[in-house]
Amino acid sequence: MKKIFIHALGILTLMLAMGLQVQAQDPQYSQFYSNLLALNPAFAGSAGGPRIAMNFRGQWIKIPGYYQQAAFSMDMPIFPLGTSQGIGINFNADRAGEGDLTKLSLNFNYAYEVELVKREHYIRFGLSGGIIQATIDPFKLVFPDQIDPSCGFCLPTNEPLGEWQTNRVVEDVSAGFVYYNEFAYIGLTANHITQPDETFTRTVGAPGGLETRLPIKYTLTGGLNIPVRSMGSRREVSVTPAFLAKFQGEFFQVDAGLYVNAEPMVFGLWYRHQDAIIGLIGIQYENYRFGVSYDYTTSSLGQGNSGGSVEASLQMEFEQYKRPKTRKHRKMPCPRF
Repeated sequence: MKKIFIHALGILTLMLAMGLQVQAQDPQYSQFYSNLLALNPAFAGSAGGPRIAMNFRGQWIKIPGYYQQAAFSMDMPIFPLGTSQGIGINFNADRAGEGDLTKLSLNFNYAYEVELVKREHYIRFGLSGGIIQATIDPFKLVFPDQIDPSCGFCLPTNEPLGEWQTNRVVEDVSAGFVYYNEFAYIGLTANHITQPDETFTRTVGAPGGLETRLPIKYTLTGGLNIPVRSMGSRREVSVTPAFLAKFQGEFFQVDAGLYVNAEPMVFGLWYRHQDAIIGLIGIQYENYRFGVSYDYTTSSLGQGNSGGSVEASLQMEFEQYKRPKTRKHRKMPCPRF
């Protein structure tokens, strides 16, 4: 256990250092199964033992000030009074644009598992609570009244920048559940239940700034793990079709894809509706998993303008963990990347 926490401390230190550079919007990952706490708090403690995960994503890398984000999480199962529960913590940092618009979030997660049919069907309920810190430097922003036809962005702005709140800290609460059996899973998450107000300045005609509140985001995920008999091979081989759907305000997005698991390798191909085609390669070595993916832009923005998006993930999962003899661990069939 001491070794695990040394690993966690080292990685968290790295992530905090990255957080100084990686500075905001709801983070989106193509490898969303590589950091399960960011996907659904019900996944807390769902591994066989302590688990550590970290992610980095650069989105539309040819655009100046392109969106960057990083995440770190650690979770573990616990078994008080013979029950199966989980606890965890996750940290996110992201930066958007050239105005130093940054967001840092820290959440604590709890999950409780219920066995519906003995060793066959399970459901996990999760709750997450924490804070979001958002900061901005308004003096690095450019406003329409600064535009002059002859010299470009050369005029002073009439915006009352001195009245802006450059640092906001708000509460954040999320909840979710996951049903799974040996071969299938489906989960639903509701993020930002408190709808935190992230505005830095009140918009004229917006009493109380209500339209600046972050809308609740609903995320639906599911998939099947289909075992495949490999021709004379001792490796585990399976195919996992899966999907993810997001709803937030007027925003709607669907990802659909397929993983081919041929231990120690994982290959994935995904399509994000009207946005990107995603390719993934992952490898597992002992307790470590490393994945890289690339998003090829298919939207009207264009691949030539965006340069696509790149992503990397690293996970450490420690399966050896003491549990009550009365509880048999059922490995969740969801992908690992």
